[in-house]
Formats: sequence, C-alpha cells, structure tokens
Amino acid sequence: MRLLFLNAARRKFLLVGSAFLLFAPSLLIAQDTITNVMSSLVSYQFYDSLTDMGTNSTIVSPVASYQYFDSLDATEAQFLSSPNVSYYYQFLNAPLFTVIPTFRVPTTAESTPAILPPPPSLSVLDIFNNGMFAANGALDPTKNTIVLTHGWIPTIGWHPLVAGVQGWPTDMANTLASQAFGANANIVAWDWHQAAEAAIYKPGEAAARTPDQGIALGQALLTALGPNYSQKIHFVGHSLGTLVNAYAANFLHGDQWSFEGASPTPWPGANTQMTLMDEAEAATDVTSFRSAIDTLANMNGNPLLPKPSYYHPLPKQFAWADNYVAAFALLHPEAANVILTNDFPTDASSLSGWFSEMSTFHGYPIQWYEGTILTDDSAMGYEWSFEREGFSQAPATGSVYVQSFTSSEWDLATTTWEQGVNLLDQRFQSYRDSLAYAITGETPSATTANGTVTGEMLATGPLNAFDMFIMQLLTGSSGSPTPQFGPHPLGGPHPLGGGSTTNVPAYAWVQLNIPPGAVSMTFDYIIQGDWENDSLAVALNGTNVLLLPGSEIETNILFNSGSIDVSAVAGQTNEFFVGIVGGTSTNAQLTVQNLVFYSPTSPSLQGVPSGNDFVLTWPLLSENFTLQFTTNLMDNNSWIALTNDPVIVNLQNTVTNQMSRPNGFYRLKK
Repeated sequence: MRLLFLNAARRKFLLVGSAFLLFAPSLLIAQDTITNVMSSLVSYQFYDSLTDMGTNSTIVSPVASYQYFDSLDATEAQFLSSPNVSYYYQFLNAPLFTVIPTFRVPTTAESTPAILPPPPSLSVLDIFNNGMFAANGALDPTKNTIVLTHGWIPTIGWHPLVAGVQGWPTDMANTLASQAFGANANIVAWDWHQAAEAAIYKPGEAAARTPDQGIALGQALLTALGPNYSQKIHFVGHSLGTLVNAYAANFLHGDQWSFEGASPTPWPGANTQMTLMDEAEAATDVTSFRSAIDTLANMNGNPLLPKPSYYHPLPKQFAWADNYVAAFALLHPEAANVILTNDFPTDASSLSGWFSEMSTFHGYPIQWYEGTILTDDSAMGYEWSFEREGFSQAPATGSVYVQSFTSSEWDLATTTWEQGVNLLDQRFQSYRDSLAYAITGETPSATTANGTVTGEMLATGPLNAFDMFIMQLLTGSSGSPTPQFGPHPLGGPHPLGGGSTTNVPAYAWVQLNIPPGAVSMTFDYIIQGDWENDSLAVALNGTNVLLLPGSEIETNILFNSGSIDVSAVAGQTNEFFVGIVGGTSTNAQLTVQNLVFYSPTSPSLQGVPSGNDFVLTWPLLSENFTLQFTTNLMDNNSWIALTNDPVIVNLQNTVTNQMSRPNGFYRLKK
C-alpha cells in the first residue's frame, strides 16, 4: 500500500498565545438580542436599529430595566421610572404598567420550598455489578456505600479527551470488588458525562453545573438507599467530581450553602467520608491556561480567599477527609493532605504537549489511590476508610505529607503546612515557565515606554516572554512634554514635542519576534476611563496597522483586535507599538493581552503498518478535516470520505484500516 501526503486546504493554527482558541467579540445586529446586563435581577436592551448598536442603557433598576429601539434614527430614550420597575416603549394604546404598594410579605411556603428539584438531567446513578456499571439494579441498605464520581470531560470540537464512568471509576470499582471489604459494600458511580463535557478552554462551564449535579446525586442516593439509611458512605471524587460529591453530601445531611435543596430526612454527617483526588480549584471560565495557573497561585495557602459561589469541595459535615494534591488542587486545613510529585510535567515543546503532560499529572492521584487499595504500605490512602481501618489512628486534619520515593511511590514524608504551601508555590511557578516555553520559547529583547506603562513584560526570561503581552497604559495630568501621536521609527529616539500641562499620554514599544510562517496576529484589549477624543493606536515598525476611536468602544469589556497581517515581517525582529493617542484624556486606561500569531500550516497525515492493519494519525486540533481515500490519482472525482470515526490516542486522531483493500492513497481534505 502506498501512502500519499498531500497538502490539505489552508488551516490556521495557533502558534503563540495563552489559549487554544480566541474569539473576537462581534456586534450583535439581530433582534431580540439580550445585552448589557445591569440589574441584579434583569436588564436588557432591545435593538431594532442599525444606528444605535453599542448604546449603553443608563437604566439601573433593582427589579427590571429595559430599553426598546424600534427606529432607524432613535438615538435617545426618555424613561418612565419607579422604585420597582423602569421601562421604555409604549405599545400603541396598551395600558400603563401600574404598581400598587402593599405591606404583604411572602409566606414560608411561598418563599422556601422544602426541596428544590434539580433541572431535567440525563445523569444517572450507575450500580456496579459483574465488572461493570449499569443504570439498573438495587442497593442493599444494610451495607456501606462507596460513591465514585468522575470530573470534567474536556472536549476539542466534539471529541471528549477523557472517559467518564467507563474510565477510572470502572477500574477502581473492579479493584475494590477484588477485596473482601469492597465486595461487601454497595459500589455506585454518578454518570454525569453530558453535563461534565465542556470545551478545553472553558472548564468553568462544567464547574457551574456541579451544584445541580450534586443535588441530583443526593436525591438519587436518598431514593436508592431510603430515608432511614444509617450505614457509612464514602464519597470518592476526582477533579470537578469532588464538587458534585460535596453538594450531594450536604443535601443528604440536610445542610445548605445558600438556597439549594436539602433532604427532609437527614443522614448523620458522622457517617460520611470525603476523598478528594486533585479537586479542581482552577476550573473557571478562562481564555488561557495562564489565568488558571494565576488562580491557583492566588488561592494557595489562603483558604479564606473568596471563590466562585459553587466552589465547595468539602461539605459542612463529615467524619474525615483525605485530600490528594497533584496538578490543580490546594491544601485544605479540614483534611489530611498528600502532595504527590510523581508524573510532574517537564517542559513541553508545544501547547498540546503541555496539556497532555498536565492531564497525566492531574490523573495520577487516581492511580496512586487505587494502588493503596491493594497495599497498606503508606501513611495515607485507602487504609484510612470506613471499609478498612476507620479513623481512630488516622492522620490529623491539617496534616501535610509529600511523596518521598524512599523505596516506592507510596512512601510519604511529613512536612509542615507552610512548607507544603511553599512547595505548591514552586510548582505553580514551574507551570508558568513550562507553559511559556511551550507557547513561545522567546525572550523579549527590549521594551520602552513613555508615560505610565506597567506590565510583567518589563522583565526578561522565558516566563515573561509569555507575560510580555499583558500591558497596562494609563494617561495622566502633568506639565511634562508629550510624545507625538504616532510611533517612532524602529531604533530611533522617542519623538518629543507639543508640551502639555494637562495630559500625559501613555505609549509602549516592544521588540517582537514574529515566528516564521506567521500570516496574522491578534490581541485582546480593554479600555477604561475618560477616553473622550483619544484613540487606541497600534503600529508595526513605524507603520500604523490599527486605529480605533475610544469613544466608539464600550468600556470595561474585553474585545479582540481582529486579524492584523504580519506575513511581510514574519521571521524577523519587529517593533510593536501600542498607545493612547489624541491628547485629551487624563484618566484613560488601556490593557493589552493575549497577543497571538496564526499560521496556515496544514495538518500532517502520518501512516504506519501494524500487523494486517494500516494506522493513520493526524493532529487532534485539525478540526473540520475529513480523511479521504482513492485508488486512482488521475481521477480527482474518485476521492471518497472514509466513514471510520477517529479514535483519540495521545491527542492524535487515529484511524485503523485493514490492508486487504486495493492499493490506494489517503489525504486530509477540508
């Protein structure tokens, strides 16, 4: 069989940046578009006018506010207002909205339901039997119960990168069932794979679903085991599964964090154990992995730092908790903690490689904990469980262990809380360094500025090569001379002139290495303050490539610059200029971040024989490409799409074909 490597249709790939994908915000033109949320309950603007897009409503009502435009020339609206409702738009002869004051207060039945039912969900409580989980069967209320809950399932396109219940929960259930203490317990798993799926750069979407999933899990356990269940229950969760378990335990104990439901027949909290395997402290909506790392670094050693409302990896009540920290978890003073070091990621040569190494490290606590089911040669692990030894001799809450590798991977050494926090600080710094190498591998050679310009890009080193694209520029008031509004030539002096006693603009010039083959770049920006007649100006090598009036840009919202052509200067050291120009503002702020380069590199199709099969692979990030086959290169119409669904192996799309078919050719086509 012959293999043909053909260049497929041009496809842009991310070379440098802080996220797999960045999307440029676009103006919304269609009717019924909800925008501009301003009220604690509801606010929106209705646009039916091409000239009024981007106008900010000034209504702020504690109950409801909206603005309705139904005219091509409507530029201003007069508002009817009240302490309860504000609105605009009187439809023909419709009666006015009338508010009648009353001293009535809601009753308890009106305001406090006994149990808040979860939204419709396809999630299900699976029961382990005969080597596998299935959504049927009965539980024995006279036995202890072990609950295994998987975490976030990252996706690229429609491809899930990890398994749900069919992954580690099934493996661990089989290991438990092989031991007498496991065989004598109910083993269940919460299958929430559809709700757990979210794009690789938006784990927060799955994290925000954990409260509802936890309540649903609690209700399923209550139904399956009965309101008077009095045996021990052991929750084992990985990643976001720890949050689901915590909400389920809180529900079963009759507790609440806010207004979520609680069981009307509480089970005793003293019968509950919580096991956390790399609980996902950094699972927020992010446009970059760097921001997730920053989240971890900021929360490390500070358990009182405010977090998203749904972040509760531990319930209010439990008998004992053990916490295993790897890639994304932090120490908990309410638990006994283990910092694992095996499989710690090293520098990766690409962003996909960095993510693959981090994923392996994130999953390592599962492997480590499952190993302790078969041995008691460790100070922590499954030995301290309701099913084995109980907790009379277990390590104290707040204790910290570190994997030591004296003779095996289950060897642990004790350390202090402060030393553990410092170790995690070093770990997060290593993440930043390795991520910077994976994405850029560059060191900024020089950055100069006039006016007030701050940012981590002012230092040197691989880490700051990544951070150099996070800048803040702030205008001010002074008698100092101000630069010209345009950038200066590469290598030349900063042009001065036109002194001002009221305005000091802010400018920055960065020596920028644009990768060979790059055809375009983008960056994100936010403007704040009094821009008046000032503008955002961007230049490459002294030539302006972008000028945006600040008065036409909504403040305090992250926008994208759109594509900027860099093909003529790719592979060179260039001067990137960015500044606030115009000379009218004294309190304007500009933040520039996430500078990204794009290349039209086509994915590479690889093929190797394996026995009687032929295995073809291509990069997972190559979305919208189809694998095609032909036996006749002379007939361009003979190509047919193969129906094999690719399997994901090591972040590669993989298709295996038998070599019994006639000799032919393969290609990727978009």
